[in-house]
Amino acid sequence: MYMSATLLTSSTICQCRAWLAVFGILFAIGLPFQTGNAESIANAPSTLSRTLVDASEYPWSAVGRVNISGVSTRSHCTGSLIGERIVLTAAHCLYFRPTKRYSEPELVHFVAGYQRGEFVAHSTAIQIIPSPDFDGELWAAPSNMEHDWAIIILKDPIGRKTGYLGFQTLDAETLKRVNDTKQFFSLAGYPHDRAHAISVDSACHIMGFLGHGELLSHSCEIVSGDSGAPIAIRTATGLQVIGLNSATNVPLTDGTVTNTAVPIHTIIALIERAIRHTEANAAFLPDNSRVGQGPIE
Repeated sequence: MYMSATLLTSSTICQCRAWLAVFGILFAIGLPFQTGNAESIANAPSTLSRTLVDASEYPWSAVGRVNISGVSTRSHCTGSLIGERIVLTAAHCLYFRPTKRYSEPELVHFVAGYQRGEFVAHSTAIQIIPSPDFDGELWAAPSNMEHDWAIIILKDPIGRKTGYLGFQTLDAETLKRVNDTKQFFSLAGYPHDRAHAISVDSACHIMGFLGHGELLSHSCEIVSGDSGAPIAIRTATGLQVIGLNSATNVPLTDGTVTNTAVPIHTIIALIERAIRHTEANAAFLPDNSRVGQGPIE
């Protein structure tokens, strides 16, 4: 059953119905990029150099697999809890091109803290909110990349049991400080080459912003399955998500390639509204960012 659409305006909500959902691949293109699609992430290197972590321990318990079940297909991406019932992931994970529709919410399962058949908590979705500007038919077109995000509203408040991550915007000043002090960002996900264990690249660089700030260029080691994975910065209050992984091997006009992510600042107001809609007394900082919370149940 769908949640009331009073959360967002009609121009920003999409409660689409479908029988199946999504290929477990990342697609790649971008704004200042060469014409044409990037190399499929399925051809990207493995992630075996990433570090396996204990998914039962916070903050990794707040990261999980977004599993989509259908009549004749199964797929997964990565998602992260940023509230008791709010998960962030990539829009293309929820779209099934043969039917030209998004998955039924009840076919979307978020399995938090998943590790080799065990998990901390699980809930199905009751509403999915993909970017209203994401066009599943264009798939790997340049105009799609900045819109490759989705908010999942879960049926159950499992973030109380798993904890949830904080989030904040990444501005040029903060990025310069991180790079000047030789700090790193991190990415946690469930890549296809180790799909049953969460692994972390804790030495990611954010090289800069693309276009007019609609995308981040990053160096995290990613393959299929890492779609929607959180890219985070470590702060005094814990991990703060600053972007959602979306693509690899994206060709730039200078002949090089990069990985891309959707920055939180492009959707932070929408995230705040979703959290306020699903939590009583939700607290935010003046800039709409939020500090993470460990398990309370």
